[in-house]
Amino acid sequence: MKKLIYFTLALFTFVSCDKEKVAEANKFDFDGIDESIKPGDNFFLHVNKTWYDNAVIADDQSGVGSYSFLNIPQKVLLENILVEVSSGTHEKGSADQMVGDFYNSGMNTALINERGFEPIRPLLDQINAINSIPAMMQFVANEFKSGNGSLISMGVSPDDQNSSVNMLHFGQTGLGLPDRDYYFKTDESTLEIQKAYQTYLTKLFELIGNENAAQSTAAAYGIEKQLAEAHKTRIERRDVKANYNKLAVANLNKNQPNIGWSKLLSDLGAEADSVDVGQPAYYAKLNTMLPSVPLADWKTYLKANVLTNYAEILSEPFETAAFEYSKIISGQAVKQPRAQIMVNKVDRQLGFALGQLYVARYFNEEAKTRVADLVNNLQKAFETRINQLDWMSDVTKVQAKEKLYAITKKVGYPDVWRDYGNVNIDKDKYFENVVALRKNDYQYGLDKLNKAPNKFEWGTTPSTVTAYYNPSQNEIVFPAGILQFPYFDLQADDAINYGGIGMVIGHELTHAFDDQGAQFDKDGNVKNWWTDEDYKKFQAKTQQIIDRYSSYTVLDSLHLIGESSVGENTADNGGISIAYEAFKLTKQGQDTVKIGGYTPDQRFFMSIARIWRVKTRDEYLRNYVKTNSHSPPMWRVNGPLMNFTPFYEAFDVQPGDANYKSVEERIKIW
Repeated sequence: MKKLIYFTLALFTFVSCDKEKVAEANKFDFDGIDESIKPGDNFFLHVNKTWYDNAVIADDQSGVGSYSFLNIPQKVLLENILVEVSSGTHEKGSADQMVGDFYNSGMNTALINERGFEPIRPLLDQINAINSIPAMMQFVANEFKSGNGSLISMGVSPDDQNSSVNMLHFGQTGLGLPDRDYYFKTDESTLEIQKAYQTYLTKLFELIGNENAAQSTAAAYGIEKQLAEAHKTRIERRDVKANYNKLAVANLNKNQPNIGWSKLLSDLGAEADSVDVGQPAYYAKLNTMLPSVPLADWKTYLKANVLTNYAEILSEPFETAAFEYSKIISGQAVKQPRAQIMVNKVDRQLGFALGQLYVARYFNEEAKTRVADLVNNLQKAFETRINQLDWMSDVTKVQAKEKLYAITKKVGYPDVWRDYGNVNIDKDKYFENVVALRKNDYQYGLDKLNKAPNKFEWGTTPSTVTAYYNPSQNEIVFPAGILQFPYFDLQADDAINYGGIGMVIGHELTHAFDDQGAQFDKDGNVKNWWTDEDYKKFQAKTQQIIDRYSSYTVLDSLHLIGESSVGENTADNGGISIAYEAFKLTKQGQDTVKIGGYTPDQRFFMSIARIWRVKTRDEYLRNYVKTNSHSPPMWRVNGPLMNFTPFYEAFDVQPGDANYKSVEERIKIW
């Protein structure tokens, strides 16, 4: 790393005109440290306060910084691709043609506005013609195949008890607000969101000429609230075993005749003798409500659902109504430019076609090899951590290590790209393009039913700034989008990369052993591979995480919800410790040579603080805490570091510092 500092100085002295190269080299330095904030008081702000105070959230955004908001500059790259390919002529069915013409169709706002709500008029007419509950459920099934879920939610994925085959999974649904709790809480911010949502529904009804819009809103909202009563809470849905209920279709037909399960599956094109009903109480409630709620109210509910589902791809008044509601939740002041809206839409609907173009233009293949090496290094470090655990027996350790090394590792982009088949994309038919692609998504998923899981499949697009662990296939995935600064850079020293992407890798590896992942074996089956005593010790430690994080205050009196974020918080704590263990195996990790005035260990921890450098609007943060399983950025830094002794040693954290915890109070699981 001495060479890097020397190179930086040389560039500045002799090639000062090359500002881009200077900036590229300097980005590995830590400027803007707020020395007035002690590391032991608030390390997130110690590293990020100067940036935080000067960061400006654009009016068309709900936040700025890294992680999900790193997708903002990422979308500029994607927009460049779309502008390029949309201006040329390409072979029909090619990735260039599909994404280019789809982008063009969405950018033609004059034609979209001219059509008004004509694209959904046939659906509204179909709803008007419904004369029975069976006819209504047939409409629900047909619309679900077009990507419009209303009263049912279905997916195809591995059987929790037999991960070698895919089955049908049904879950609770039917709501318009972000979560079931929004229908029942009475605090000021929740009431504001309830009012905004009902105002939104009323506006949509008015836009289609409904003279009784307010009454229609009341009917639709009333049905949603009844359905919400049967929903499990976010915390209850963390119970893996309770959310797996494999039921025979014949019994469902008998016990829930109003739903008509056999006919429903037939209308969905799905063949199955049994299905997993994740939240049975929801479908029991739906079965009861179908005959008890007047058919006229159900039809109103379905119209509200059609309107909210398609509003953003209709004319400007509908799109604006959708934004006016969403901004109450996000705090975003103005709509994004149309080009950026379409970047999001193309990435969502044709993400793997766009991903091929992104990888070809912007992804450095060396990064794939280097990050794969880091993943392997962290796996070895995790094994070391497991061997050193004082609370786990040798019997369980053997099982844990078998699972660890059975994890499938995916980096950069898929080995086999998704084929969108014969979907016809017309540059003059935006609405039809969206529906055609949604139907394609549905069929793509349905084609997996009763087959072995596709080991080459990815659950995220390559250009997205994210990473994930999938317990049912025991795999970790790191797309090209996250393999960039501040998470990873080929030119950075190991402290930067292990504190950045290394922490993310460790985080995802730990998900295989968090409160949910730990219930799956190495093959992706929900199976107990623990001794009873070890699992009780593990649960006691996760309870410590729950209790600790529940004590953290975010806004006013709003606390983190430890029960719903325990998996992510466990992964954050494990991710840092595993990344540090792996870092200490490197040459720099075993050295003490300072760079920019900081030791290797200090740079490692500062890199962790920098990758969560995010600033959001309060409205967004409030909803985030209520609905997201991750802790906010500050607590993804401060929370784990309070528990990690090497951090104390690196920054001389002492009793009396605000975030100091005694050795006995420091929580260690992995």
